[in-house]
Amino acid sequence: MKAKRIKRILIISLTVLAFLLILVEYFIYENLKSYGYGVKELPETTLVYLHLSDGFTVSTEENHSVFIGRHSYIYDDLLQKKGYYKSDQMGLVYSYRKEGKDYKADNVHEFHITASNDWCHWFRVYDMSGGYKIEDF
Repeated sequence: MKAKRIKRILIISLTVLAFLLILVEYFIYENLKSYGYGVKELPETTLVYLHLSDGFTVSTEENHSVFIGRHSYIYDDLLQKKGYYKSDQMGLVYSYRKEGKDYKADNVHEFHITASNDWCHWFRVYDMSGGYKIEDF
């Protein structure tokens, strides 16, 4: 009798958990669609939301990349591990320099990361200049 009750509680709990996971996936997908992305980016975006990933690149051009990352800006620590430090910030534009490199002027930076201004609970879209990708860090 007790084993049946535990089994029933376990099945109900797993069913509720599966329903919540599907619901979260749906809301993430709807937000991805509003940015012009789709099902292809959904699994990696879910990993970003669950803090199992720092971000992933969704598009690259010659000197520019776009990546989906965490809503809270965590990239200072990540970049410092690779020797870059934040040299300037203007609003949602973060500028970085390489430690130990000699720059001729104070306003010269290695690259910039610009956070999108659109608020989204699940993720944030960032632009990175300088030909870098978030996976490089």
